[in-house]
Amino acid sequence: MSTSGNTADAQSALSPYQMDIIIQPPREARPGDALLPAPIIQLRFRENVGEEAALAQDISSYWAAASLVSEDGMVALAPPSTTLVSGTRLVSIQEADGAEADGEVGYVLFRNLCINEPGRFCLHISLHRMPTPESDSSGAAGSLNTGSVTTRVIHVHHGAQVAPLGPEERNTLTSLQRKGIIRASSSTTESEDDDEGA
Repeated sequence: MSTSGNTADAQSALSPYQMDIIIQPPREARPGDALLPAPIIQLRFRENVGEEAALAQDISSYWAAASLVSEDGMVALAPPSTTLVSGTRLVSIQEADGAEADGEVGYVLFRNLCINEPGRFCLHISLHRMPTPESDSSGAAGSLNTGSVTTRVIHVHHGAQVAPLGPEERNTLTSLQRKGIIRASSSTTESEDDDEGA
């Protein structure tokens, strides 16, 4: 699986899920063009989480958010900017079949993200859980950030060329196609269905 570049920033003890970037965004892209291939994150049960506790989690209460940060990962850029990135930045988790058997839980796909200005950036992907009455006795509003990962650097410039996928990326995408997670097109990966989510 393709996990080169930056990987886990924070894998919170509050989450039973390990986040791994299995398809990185391109190393370069043109301003305003969709990032191809689309970044894909896999969720798996963490090794130190008991099976009963992990299976008791409701994956439908989790969602992922994409933001844009500086190439060193230290400065948040979008937000606060509302024009630097376009596309769907909040997505649900696409559940994987047979999660109980091998620890695989699901996938997150950001299929239409565009960076609209030249520069060198990274995507920061964070996993959030919506509180439930049982988990939030205080009644406080808002979601709980349970982990994050950061992609490799993306160089956005007008002369960017679409690079061919490497064999490891092709093997990963073939596996995801067989599982029905994505479908292939001539130049990228696409979600199997059209509703919001991976």
